[in-house]
Amino acid sequence: MKSLFTFAGIFAALLLADRASAQTGLPPLPQVPQSAPLKNQPNATHFWFIVAGDNRPSAKGFSQPPTPGQIFKDAQQFKPAFFLWCGDTIYGHTSNQQTLGAQYQDFFNIVPRAKAAVFNAPGNHEMDTVQTIGNEYIETPNAGLQAAYLKYMKFPPNAPTYGAFDYGNSRFIAVDTEEVAGTDSVRSPGKVVGKAGRTTTLDPGCVSKAQMDLLAQDLDANKTKAHIFIFMHHPIMPARADSGLNQADAAALQALFNKYPNVSYVIAAHEHLYFNATGTTLKPADRQDPSTGGPSYLVSGGAGAPLESCPGSAGANCGSFNHYLAFEVDGDTVKVQVVPVSSTTRTKARKK
Repeated sequence: MKSLFTFAGIFAALLLADRASAQTGLPPLPQVPQSAPLKNQPNATHFWFIVAGDNRPSAKGFSQPPTPGQIFKDAQQFKPAFFLWCGDTIYGHTSNQQTLGAQYQDFFNIVPRAKAAVFNAPGNHEMDTVQTIGNEYIETPNAGLQAAYLKYMKFPPNAPTYGAFDYGNSRFIAVDTEEVAGTDSVRSPGKVVGKAGRTTTLDPGCVSKAQMDLLAQDLDANKTKAHIFIFMHHPIMPARADSGLNQADAAALQALFNKYPNVSYVIAAHEHLYFNATGTTLKPADRQDPSTGGPSYLVSGGAGAPLESCPGSAGANCGSFNHYLAFEVDGDTVKVQVVPVSSTTRTKARKK
């Protein structure tokens, strides 16, 4: 009888260990509500997916611009398996739940046009409020807005605001660059936007140690994937230095990604333009993974928010136009097309 109990104890311990192993790394990433279910093809080695970001309206109280709907429609030519979105799906910047709910629903109403699963990595407009200090406005990550994001995006209870999923021979990871910074966080100066007397200092973003640790575990557990794609909001390599992710976090992420030769692309938004950070032309070079040269870095923030001009320091690798990115995975090779879309600059105010 004693040996039976011993065996049962060993079996239980092994079962617990297996469960713990299964939970190592990032949690599953939920889809954006009202998007079509993901139909994973575990053996797929040839497929297309679409990346875009920054579709938020130009001001609070305005409806979605036409561009994201145009992207969903135009991208059907590639028959994409899914879409990755790099944040700022709403104008946000408010803790008013009625306003937030209406803004999220505006976005959800156009998501079915994608005819495929849509996954989002949150941006500063979803996660931050703006506080008035004297004559300045200060953007600040807000735990209440993070809770609202989890609620409206229908994440499971107690889930973090980031995660990952598999498709075919590849893995896709959403990093939340908008977390509330700890008191010991080393912070970069925030970008200042607006005009004299009415400036807003933007938060530089933050990736917590807890998220960084889970990300490292996840990358280590997926060394056999042909490709790993990272999507996020604040860029590690921006067109303008002051638009980038908090410098300490950016350096840590870049060092982490360089350890894994199957980390293929890191795509961000936040800047309302297109920037091929590791190239010299608008079109990214084709990749073959694994690669010892590190990942390719792209900024794609042209999904409908007011466009920004490229800085004078940028060259032929930067463009100010509405667009999306079409990725083709073909075995060990990845190719990217930068696809412009037409747009208008005005949106209508939402009816109260």
